[in-house]
Amino acid sequence: MKISRFMPLEPILARMGAQTTTDREALIMRDLLSDAHDGHALDDLPEEEWLRLMGLMEQRKLQADPGMR
Repeated sequence: MKISRFMPLEPILARMGAQTTTDREALIMRDLLSDAHDGHALDDLPEEEWLRLMGLMEQRKLQADPGMR
C-alpha cells in the first residue's frame, strides 16, 4: 500500500493494532505518514521511523485534547 492522504485507514490500523487504536489516532498517523513519506510503501517504512512517527502522533493527539492522557 502506497502512503498518501487518501489511503484507507485499515493498513494503518493493522500496523498500529486495530483493537487498541482509535480512528482519530489513525487519521493523525495517516497525515504524518503522508507528510513524511508520500508515495512510499507503508510496508517499507523502517521500524525506527514508524516509532518516531508514533511518538509524533501521540504528541499531536495530546496537544489537541490534553484529557487523552
